[in-house]
Amino acid sequence: MVLGFLLLIAAGTLLVWAGNLHAARLSLVDALFTATSAVCVTGLVVVDTGRELSPFSQVVVLLLIQLGGLGVMTAMTALPLVAGQRIGIRQRLLFAEGMGLDTPQGAVRLLLDVLRLTLAIEAAGALLLFFAFLGEYPPGRSAVLAIFHSVSAFCNAGFSLFSTSLEGYASSAAVPGVVMILLVLGGLGFPVLSELRNVRRERRPLSVAARLVLVTTGACVLGGFALLLAAEWNGAFGHLTPGWKLWNALFAAVTPRTAGFDTVAPGLYSPLGLLVTILLMIVGASPASTGGGVKTTTVGVLALACLRDIQGETEVHAFARKVPVRTVFRALTFVLLYLGTILCGVFCLAFTEVLPFGSVLFEVVSALGTVGLSTGITSSLSVPGKLVMVLLMFWGRVGIVTFMYSLVQSSGGGRISYVDARIPIG
Repeated sequence: MVLGFLLLIAAGTLLVWAGNLHAARLSLVDALFTATSAVCVTGLVVVDTGRELSPFSQVVVLLLIQLGGLGVMTAMTALPLVAGQRIGIRQRLLFAEGMGLDTPQGAVRLLLDVLRLTLAIEAAGALLLFFAFLGEYPPGRSAVLAIFHSVSAFCNAGFSLFSTSLEGYASSAAVPGVVMILLVLGGLGFPVLSELRNVRRERRPLSVAARLVLVTTGACVLGGFALLLAAEWNGAFGHLTPGWKLWNALFAAVTPRTAGFDTVAPGLYSPLGLLVTILLMIVGASPASTGGGVKTTTVGVLALACLRDIQGETEVHAFARKVPVRTVFRALTFVLLYLGTILCGVFCLAFTEVLPFGSVLFEVVSALGTVGLSTGITSSLSVPGKLVMVLLMFWGRVGIVTFMYSLVQSSGGGRISYVDARIPIG
């Protein structure tokens, strides 16, 4: 999986760089940053995608976003299927690993659902966006904008052909509305989308994981909406009428789910608004989705574990099912590693750049969470700073725990049971 992402980034870097030789020339570092951001569906940019990239490079970026959003393992597993070949057990295992599944059981069915859902949702989004853009642009340009933004939104990439993202649509309902729907669908995760698609046909309840995803997602969006509305009512949203303030607060609560689009520039946010956005970016999307972050299920499991511990219980339950202790441990491990990586990233970027701490923290969280929101400092980063961001984006997409488990996972666990130690906590 790691090698697949690296090869895709390398190929994308060369294609983006070569595609701009006769336009506004890019340095290899900027081409690497752009390709990494596209493959890792981040959306952070050091060059204007719509103005400074050639049409060929824009197509390359779009393809990288699509492949990165689906996942390298999904794309590699789909190729033999499209060619009419049988998918072997090794390919099923790789696909299951890329989707975060424990076993390859049902892998082919899920793969088919992933391909169908992606095509259907992106096509529907492109059609709706086409009519939304048609009033402002000619049909050809409207089609290009619609396809690019539909793929970018569903893959939670945040790349836009507009220099100011969607800030020109702060007082519009159509374009932000369609983009929000695509962002949420892409961030739910393919297993959840597959379950929602089949639940009525198969007449069986949603799994515990799917219900936890939906509940946590709803809580994050509604909580973020209320907090951002309160924080920026007279601040970043101050120039809008009350109705549009509500609309833009909702969009601002959805887009930190690793999307990267904005209708109001984050650089205008108050410190409280930036803090709320950072917290939402850390939570991110859901497992096996097109987004990053620590994931909704991780936060949900830890929240339930905290609640049960406060109640004096030793077991964690979710929707009348027991959550294995191993799952709680993995959630805690992931969060600690994630926060530790943020700390290291802030230290490195603060060492290479002379920028306000708040902007540095925001940029690091956005890169690691593959979000793409920025306070406006990305293009001014030095070469070492850009390379730090490239590494953070790559880790955020591939997964920090993937590296750590491969390096330090013990092969002899469970053979020895030690005497309990009493350690005071709190």
